[in-house]
Amino acid sequence: MSKPREKMQLTVELMRRGAVMMKEPCPIDNGVQLRYKGKVLCTTHDDLDAALSSKEITYADVALSLKDLIVVKLKENAALLENEKDPKKQIEIVSLITDCVDLMSKLEVS
Repeated sequence: MSKPREKMQLTVELMRRGAVMMKEPCPIDNGVQLRYKGKVLCTTHDDLDAALSSKEITYADVALSLKDLIVVKLKENAALLENEKDPKKQIEIVSLITDCVDLMSKLEVS
């Protein structure tokens, strides 16, 4: 497929997904500009394929990743606590575990 034809198909797909054509031409190369997801893209020189493949990151995505990380840290600290003999270090580990559990409860995603 030729490059101009490919660009045109990507432009059409962006518009199908909600991109809006702007009346102002691109200040760099006078190309047609689109506004898509808060970004201004030039149909001539910007990578439209990347704009189409980008995924919107949601709070739920971030919260889930953070919860997964906290679970790993909880397991690591539980193992440390099991083998720790020093009472001061035990208190520190328990405090860290408590903070992790509190954070997990704040990250509950509906």
